Amino acid sequence: MREQHMNAKVIILSSFDDFALVKKAMKLGASDYFHKPSMNVQEIVAVLQQLKLEIGSRGDSGTEPSMQGASKDSALRDMIKGNLEHAGATDLKESNLYAVLFSIKKFEQMLKRYTMENAAFLPATIVNIVGELLSKEKETELTQLEENLFAVFLSHSDSNSSQASYSHVNDIVYLIHSSLKRFLNVEPVFGISDAFHSFRDLGQAVGQAEQALELKFYHPNDPLFYYRIRNLDDEQLQERVNGYILALKNSLKEEKYEEFATTLAEWEEFVQNEECMTEKDVKKVYEGLLFMIAEGEEYGADRNQAQQLDDFLECSAFYHAAFNEKLKARITGKNKEYSPLIRNVVQFIDQHYNEDISLKLLGEMLHSSPNYISRLFKQEVGRGLFDYLNVVRIRKAKELLKDYTYKIYEIAEMVGFNSQVHFAIVFNKYEGMSPTDFRKELG
Repeated sequence: MREQHMNAKVIILSSFDDFALVKKAMKLGASDYFHKPSMNVQEIVAVLQQLKLEIGSRGDSGTEPSMQGASKDSALRDMIKGNLEHAGATDLKESNLYAVLFSIKKFEQMLKRYTMENAAFLPATIVNIVGELLSKEKETELTQLEENLFAVFLSHSDSNSSQASYSHVNDIVYLIHSSLKRFLNVEPVFGISDAFHSFRDLGQAVGQAEQALELKFYHPNDPLFYYRIRNLDDEQLQERVNGYILALKNSLKEEKYEEFATTLAEWEEFVQNEECMTEKDVKKVYEGLLFMIAEGEEYGADRNQAQQLDDFLECSAFYHAAFNEKLKARITGKNKEYSPLIRNVVQFIDQHYNEDISLKLLGEMLHSSPNYISRLFKQEVGRGLFDYLNVVRIRKAKELLKDYTYKIYEIAEMVGFNSQVHFAIVFNKYEGMSPTDFRKELG
């Protein structure tokens, strides 16, 4: 390899562990030497990642002089940003230029096949397999943009036929799809841009491929999407979306749960038919509604589960179940028969929420241990005593905020907060916005 001036990195995998052989391999320039019977995936991945960093920093991974100072990865990333200084480091031509992005379905579940230490193994293997598939293809480059987002760039300067170029792209996509399915048993899904004829348009091509790939959220069974103009910027559609979201928030604030369920179904049907929201924005709406329903309770577990949802129908089913569970608990809690002690505590809070309430005060008034009151309240009501007190105060505050004759600091005092700052902090915790923003939404 040295005699042929092949500027590549070498790792030796050998059944021999004789020190002389190890020494000779390292002297000749091997980057590392693994003894097969004792080697493991973690060590190999760690060495490969280190070499990748070295190659990226020194720009010595290629075989041509044009690669000096820039690896193909960094050259492609620069080209996406509009910096074409090292475009010559790639094999791409400015003719029939396509961007193809792909990700892996159920990626989080796929990662669970591996231990925490081997988490980087799957993406690295995908890059290696696809890189090997494309190594014999002319005018084709591969790079990894995110943990679960890979980009293939293709040009087709040998032909002036758009149809031939289009067919070539589809052949490459089919090759990648079938190979990853065969070797790794994973399902890739692809987004393909229109054809461009200048490196300066590479960023636009990536943007188109991203928009195309996002359609997998609405069509989870399709493996391939071509770019098409979507309704993401249509003002009338976005006004309808904003109207639905405002109605959903208001129905929760006013505790009109049947109205909430009806509006939720209408919003979901509208968004699914029009495909006028991105996956990120849809999930943001669901998450915001869940936060309002939870009223400041811990919902980290729900949020972590939600991040693994792949498509619209999964999101709808998951959040409907979460909403129903929490709303049912809220309604049940209101109608629940409490013990005489806790019923007296609830009645006192409902009548004296604007006063300074403490466990000591309640203990003296009800002739019971403060710790016992706290423990029993949590057990019967399902939330801490002071959490319940804040819920009552914020509910009263929302009613007062509808009356514009009251200033924010006056409302804070009227519901029992000793400062406007404290009121704003608690209000934001339970409503996800400031009292001022809440008032603005009321119109």
